Amino acid sequence: MPPKKGKQIARKPSTNPIPAPFGPAPPELTELLSTFDTSNVYIIHTDPHPAWFKKRIFLVPVLLNLSITLILLWRAYYSVPHYWAIVLSILGNSNETTIFYAKETWSALIWKLLKRMTGLTLDWILFRIVGPWPWSFFAEQPGNPVSWRWNVGFRDEEVYVRVSRGWGAKDLLGAAEGGSGKAGEESPFFKTRILPAVDGQRLREKTGYLLMDGDFDLDFYGMIAATQLLDKKVFTLEQVKKLVVVFVGDEEHGQWAVWECSKLDEGSETEARNKVIEFKDRLTAMGKENLFFKWVELIQYESNAPGGFTQDRQMAAAEKAKKLFEEQGVDWETFSREIGGLDGMPGL
Repeated sequence: MPPKKGKQIARKPSTNPIPAPFGPAPPELTELLSTFDTSNVYIIHTDPHPAWFKKRIFLVPVLLNLSITLILLWRAYYSVPHYWAIVLSILGNSNETTIFYAKETWSALIWKLLKRMTGLTLDWILFRIVGPWPWSFFAEQPGNPVSWRWNVGFRDEEVYVRVSRGWGAKDLLGAAEGGSGKAGEESPFFKTRILPAVDGQRLREKTGYLLMDGDFDLDFYGMIAATQLLDKKVFTLEQVKKLVVVFVGDEEHGQWAVWECSKLDEGSETEARNKVIEFKDRLTAMGKENLFFKWVELIQYESNAPGGFTQDRQMAAAEKAKKLFEEQGVDWETFSREIGGLDGMPGL
């Protein structure tokens, strides 16, 4: 198991009340929870989408970040000598980048300055804004998408850990932390951040990797730790089917609390997985397996578009899928009836 992110703290029994619908965390999760930051809110859940489906989805960011890395290296190869020449010119060593003001017309001076400022601005955007993407994907510590997949691989049933982004335990607990705000299920953060994030339909429509948004990020370190503990049978998949986790109290007297919300949509994950498998098998039997993968790429692209996978975007994706099928000679309406309808299918 990877080393723990935080130090172990001996805690006294908690005197803080745990707000509904949370309850004390089971002891089996103690080792996993020790890797969590007590100031954040976490969602632990399983993803039953088939492994081949997850590979297909993960291939897109891999290719994207590799392409960005190559572009950055190519740009650095040409721009670093150029900027070094500018530095030398400023220090008094004339070279091809030196601008001799006395010998230039105003129009030529303005044009050269505009070109230099434009190049500098574009390079700043490329390296300051776009540049961190490959770093966070390949090398960020203590966990990143590549190290997660390297350690875990692709499985039909996986554990995902999401962590709050831009808000945390104090926002959710409110009164339980000694403040005057509402806590637990009475908190506005519970209704606007937690409930949408654990919605059964959303989890059926998207594999776990696509659930990153403005409210939650993925804790890749936590997912590696969770999978390794699962392999050691410290806890079972059923125990982490779908949990919301928050730390109640201070470091010395507090405790982890969980809301086991998996029973709200019991059985729906298996149904969704079976539906996707049947979808692929039907197309394969028709000699149209490539059409299935085109559909996967379409749904992945639409669900990752800016603004989120809204109802309008889902309807648009369904129309595009219908057109895609008809272009391949597959009657959309007939096909959907043969697999018992498209309810529960990702993006449809």
